[in-house]
Amino acid sequence: MRSRKTNFLQAVVLITGIIYVITGGLFALSPHLFGNIFSVDINEDWFNEIPKDPFMFMTLTLSRSLAFLLFTIGLSMVLPLFDPLKYRGLVYYTGIIFPFVATLIFVINTITNSVGILMLYSAVFFIIFISTSVALWLTRESVKSGIE
Repeated sequence: MRSRKTNFLQAVVLITGIIYVITGGLFALSPHLFGNIFSVDINEDWFNEIPKDPFMFMTLTLSRSLAFLLFTIGLSMVLPLFDPLKYRGLVYYTGIIFPFVATLIFVINTITNSVGILMLYSAVFFIIFISTSVALWLTRESVKSGIE
């Protein structure tokens, strides 16, 4: 039987995985749809000109592949649900390090260019960082004793 603290960690991991799957999947499938959902004005002419500009084409292609990586990481977040002790490192990488760095990048870029979606994702990633940190801190004694 798992403790409430472990269940809290698993809930945080599951919610994080769902956020990663939705975000990565949406952007990987269609950046245009992703922009429309979050009310980012995308000019059709600009979007059609991307294949003609090598740098913009490379940037879009790379960002779509990284969005698919985020989608895949979200799917892998199901692993800590089965064995939270064994996959604790995965939780550290995807729930602490990545959201913290992403939040820093979003905040730095939002200072120079205030884009609503960046501020929203900065807040989402910061909440993921804080909630995962709290969940890992709560379960630290259980890990030392080897109890789930």
